[in-house]
Amino acid sequence: MFLIQEEKSSTAYKAGYEVGQWIAHNPILAVFIGAVVSVGFVWILTKVVKQIRTFGE
Repeated sequence: MFLIQEEKSSTAYKAGYEVGQWIAHNPILAVFIGAVVSVGFVWILTKVVKQIRTFGE
């Protein structure tokens, strides 16, 4: 219980809370961030698959 109380008063928690509130009030931003994360994940996944396919050559 004390650990949770300490985390809520930390600057990192407050900064994350502010960013979360900002994203919640701007749905277009949330969609844009989701699209960027999705594209990044697919890009990394294709790089990993390419490395696996060309491993023994």
